[in-house]
Amino acid sequence: MFTLQNFALLDLLIALIVLLGLGYAHRFRLPRPPVGRFTTSDVLIMSCLVVVMPITYLAMPAQAVSAVFGVMFLASVQLALASLLGGRPATVAAVLLVATAAGAAIAGYGTLVLVLNAVLIMIAVIGVTSLWTQTGMTAGHVAAFATALAVYDLFATGLGDMTDRFLAQVEGYPFAPLLAVTSGAIPVAAGLGDCLILALWPMVATKAYGKPAGWIGAATGIGLIIVVQIGFATGVLHSGMAFLTVLGPAILVQYLLWRRIRGAERRTHQWLGVPTSAVDTSGRIDQMVSALRTVRSATDLPAGTWAAVDDDAVIAQGPTPGTALRAARRAGYQNVPFIRQI
Repeated sequence: MFTLQNFALLDLLIALIVLLGLGYAHRFRLPRPPVGRFTTSDVLIMSCLVVVMPITYLAMPAQAVSAVFGVMFLASVQLALASLLGGRPATVAAVLLVATAAGAAIAGYGTLVLVLNAVLIMIAVIGVTSLWTQTGMTAGHVAAFATALAVYDLFATGLGDMTDRFLAQVEGYPFAPLLAVTSGAIPVAAGLGDCLILALWPMVATKAYGKPAGWIGAATGIGLIIVVQIGFATGVLHSGMAFLTVLGPAILVQYLLWRRIRGAERRTHQWLGVPTSAVDTSGRIDQMVSALRTVRSATDLPAGTWAAVDDDAVIAQGPTPGTALRAARRAGYQNVPFIRQI
């Protein structure tokens, strides 16, 4: 049901995602995945997946689609909470949230499903976009990705019925990729893709061009959501509005303007305020290699052990990158060490 209260609640949830994401991305460091940093080819692959996956979902039973998104939420929520709670407590919290949402859906508690689904989406979006930002996704990457999504959304939502068919398929099931404050055939909601781009651009804009770019990006995204909602409330717009066809070009314009004004983007270490000497790889890598060799020769650690390293000191070890990082934190190390395999 389209009411001002429902629209205001959705605006509040989106604003919370954007603002909490900005604070989280700068304050908490996520473990760098072994695949490395973002490149242009990664954006191309992601854009292709966005096109292919909805077609695949439509060919699957609704229960299977719900299960797939449940696993995705479980992994994303655990990732986001790990920096706050530690790996094991984060896993427990993520499992409890996902299990409770599934149980609420089975028991028929529709309102509780909406609430838990919103919580899962908010945490997952903040975690995923923070990881993308910290692993080298640039403002140019986001602008290209948002533009590709705008073209896709135009055909899938604005001109076609793929999105409507997908939403009808997952209606009533838990883990729907929809930040919804009402249920039904035409809910007051924002899609998961919308939420991702709304949160991602201010983060990356802040990293690339500073706080003014991030705040303008956040205000632009939230403002466009409000304009679209006014269109729904007044009857100018109807269901099937492709929001990314508006947001994507807005992000592209901002990127081009900031690139012209500021020039080259800041790198991640500049955004985080890490001194240049700390990222001077020539001596740092030699120190890490020396430290790892010392540990390897002085201990009987099994092959494949991971170590948390800071300059010439090995702080902690573990069988996985996550256990090495947790061991370093338990030892009282407050910074973010390099995680390397011995």
